[in-house]
Amino acid sequence: MEKDTLPTKEEWLEKVSGTHVLKGEALEFAKDKDLTQKILEELDKKIKFDQPVKLSVFFAGISAFLKEPINLFQKGASGIGKSYNTVQTLKFFPQDNLWLLGGLSPKALIHDYGVLLTGEGLKVEDIEKPEKPKKSDFAETYEFEDQMRLYKQMIKGYREAIRESYTLIDLSQKILVFLETPEYGAFRMLYPILSHDTERIEYRFVDKMGKGQLRTMRVIIQGFPATIFLTIDKKYMEELATRSFTITPEKSTEKIEAANKLTNSKVSYPWKNTESETATYLHELLLSIQTWFKVYNAEVIIPFDNLYELFPKEIVRDMRDFQHFTQLLMTITALHLHQRPIITLKQKYMVVSSVFDVLVALNIYKQIFETTRTGTEQEILDFYHTIVKQKSAWYLKDLTAEYNLANTPKRSSETLRLKLERLIEIGYVDVEKDENDKRLNVYKPLMKHGEEKAKTFQDSFSWLILKPKLEKGFENWLNNIHKISDVQINKKNSNVLVCIGIEELRDMILNEKFFSIHNPLICGLFSTPKQSLETENKQLNNQTTETCQVLDISKIKSLLRLTTDCGVNECSLCKQKKVSVGQIDYFDGSWGFVCEDCHYKLEKMMIEKE
Repeated sequence: MEKDTLPTKEEWLEKVSGTHVLKGEALEFAKDKDLTQKILEELDKKIKFDQPVKLSVFFAGISAFLKEPINLFQKGASGIGKSYNTVQTLKFFPQDNLWLLGGLSPKALIHDYGVLLTGEGLKVEDIEKPEKPKKSDFAETYEFEDQMRLYKQMIKGYREAIRESYTLIDLSQKILVFLETPEYGAFRMLYPILSHDTERIEYRFVDKMGKGQLRTMRVIIQGFPATIFLTIDKKYMEELATRSFTITPEKSTEKIEAANKLTNSKVSYPWKNTESETATYLHELLLSIQTWFKVYNAEVIIPFDNLYELFPKEIVRDMRDFQHFTQLLMTITALHLHQRPIITLKQKYMVVSSVFDVLVALNIYKQIFETTRTGTEQEILDFYHTIVKQKSAWYLKDLTAEYNLANTPKRSSETLRLKLERLIEIGYVDVEKDENDKRLNVYKPLMKHGEEKAKTFQDSFSWLILKPKLEKGFENWLNNIHKISDVQINKKNSNVLVCIGIEELRDMILNEKFFSIHNPLICGLFSTPKQSLETENKQLNNQTTETCQVLDISKIKSLLRLTTDCGVNECSLCKQKKVSVGQIDYFDGSWGFVCEDCHYKLEKMMIEKE
């Protein structure tokens, strides 16, 4: 069933009493275990391919409702779909919260988005200026004089209120989309807020009033917004890039064909462009999430105290990027507000993340990991991985010829030189003068510090390893929760909170019955998407340790996963002809290579031993 129009914000607000209450099919939609898959299917109707991009934009939008919103940078050539993807994804959000900004100047920010308030927080426009009494309106002189004294007191108070007034720009729960790079002055004003350095900052400006008069304006910017930058053509924007996700839309021929097919369908069958019921339910769900987190001042809590073990720790930036990852995880949890446990402690409400939320976050983040870690668009990184690092050294002329041999359209040497400059900046490439001809540069790919270790984050995860690791982290967290008094564990029953016990909490966080193992947002995380979870679950639940029973775990010094093919096709433990993926080292100095199966079993035994 299709509907011609969606409810307006005003129609929604008529039903809101504190928070937006979901009912009927909208509530069932919010509680559907395949909620994320249905949302992805809805997004796919208008945005072809670019799954990491549209999901990153969608969850960046949700992050506006939380304490620590996300900054998102999109990098890529003009026309690649940055604006279209963003606008189409964010149309499901309350439009009062969405600011689509062009080349923003400081004055435009103040006059277009500021509200003039008195020192007491009242809107100046709601305060009436006292009217001076007319002597002709009074029969007695003393009556006029009394009114004049009262008027002077009132006009003095009015002028004092105007003098102490300030312009408030409230960015709380806002989604700021920068269609163009803001002017430097506006960026510097917003920077402390966008970088989450301070939640409230004050500025003073000289502005013109009527008749050319000048006055000092007091401007206060407060609240952390979610931000999405679609153009980044100035160096100062890179300051914020280290505090952001970085993504690049695809530009494959398959995407172009699918996008053209969609455009063709729109003009051929315009009556099919009406919004679906799913879109309506999604609008309502997002409004309920927004109002609930606002009214209850709620937060998200992650109940896995060993989550950091899944994340790289090779460079300083990994600390900040792990924080970005937890922010992404929290937004996924917030989307499932109506399906997650809620802990209350001293009237503080905290929505609890589940294993499913972690898996979805890992799957999304691994697809944008390298672009975020380097702050570099995907096209330049692909240039490095597919061509530059295939040889130990290049002349620009040879590199250009190699690139044009494999790619269409062709690129000039100058274009590729600019790509190389960026690779030099991020430490992927070094440049030296040729020994024989100092006029020529020699470009050499570098093994960036920690690159190979960090790249394992992008490789397929194993459910055999992830599941026991997350279960262990949850049990550690649960033991600490037990030590706190006055903790109440709840779940949403329709729109009312009801108390639940520890076992039901454990079930809602860990049990796979609360999500589909075929969900495309999970399967992509693993090596064989269609069957990996089912197969590995059987292995996890029914596996035996026959191979490892003969091995004393205490003799193992280390177990490493290899990042390159070692060329050995026989496991040192099971003696099977299998490709070796790991290296096992013993305290006595001996070592050997192990296959995938033995590596999983050994790692699980070592985890359990801990």
